[in-house]
Amino acid sequence: MILPNLGIALSALAAFALLGIGALALVAPERLAQAYGLPVREGNALGFVRATGARDAILGAAILATAARHDLFELAIFAALGILLSAFDLAIAYAHLRRMRRELLAHLGGVVGFSVLLIILIGELR
Repeated sequence: MILPNLGIALSALAAFALLGIGALALVAPERLAQAYGLPVREGNALGFVRATGARDAILGAAILATAARHDLFELAIFAALGILLSAFDLAIAYAHLRRMRRELLAHLGGVVGFSVLLIILIGELR
C-alpha cells in the first residue's frame, strides 16, 4: 500500500497507536490505567479499562481500513471523533485527579494530535 499524502500516513500512524493501546488494555490493563492517571486494581474497574481499550482498538481498525481506501473525508470524520474521545478521556481523568499531572499528557496529546490531523486532512480535501 502506497500512502499518497501526509493525511493518510498520519491517519495510519494514529490507527496503529490506537491498536497498540487496545492491545495493552487487554494484556496489561493495570499498566494502562496507571499511565492514564487512573490507577485501578479491582475486577470491575479493570473490565472498564479493557472495554475502553477495545473501543480504541476498534476505532484504530476502522481508521486503518479507511486509510487503506484513501478516503480523506471519512478520515476527517474519524479525526473529529478522535478529538472528542480524547477530550472526554482528558476531562474524566482530570475530574478524578483534580489537577494536571503528567499522566494526563497522553489525553492532551490525543486532542492535539487529532486536531493537527484534522487540519491536515481538511487542507488535503480542498
